[in-house]
Amino acid sequence: MLEYLPQAITSLSAAGNIAKTLIGIRDENLLNSKVIELQRCIIEAQSQVLSGQSEQAASAKKIEALEAEITRLKDWSSEREKYVLTQIGFSAFAYVPKDFTGKFWDAVKLCSNCFEKGIKSILQNNVKSQGRDIHLVCPNRCPELTFHYFLEPKPPEATTS
Repeated sequence: MLEYLPQAITSLSAAGNIAKTLIGIRDENLLNSKVIELQRCIIEAQSQVLSGQSEQAASAKKIEALEAEITRLKDWSSEREKYVLTQIGFSAFAYVPKDFTGKFWDAVKLCSNCFEKGIKSILQNNVKSQGRDIHLVCPNRCPELTFHYFLEPKPPEATTS
């Protein structure tokens, strides 16, 4: 991450040596060439430092994005624990809240495809004019769930001691 520093220090050291040489020079042409060489060394050092700063800023931005992703995944992990994959109709599965009681018609139903990708996407009823089938649509354009009727939720199993 700081690999640019030795190069910059080398350039500045060369600039210092050139400056020491300038003190003893009396020839104007030689003096001008050494001044130009000194300027070149200083510009090279500045360029290396700026390059290093750009790399450092890019790394900091990437770290910030990764930290945000870690936070999002931790939040999703705790949210995920609140839902269970449930058969809501014949060959139709969705995630419903674990603590849900009542009829599946009234439950918040999450798309199983999106849920597995870490996205909380609520299935919407889509009324179609043909027949009495139930059509649930994901806003993220996952395949539509179509079935004839909602199954009744199974009561929680009693624990025996």
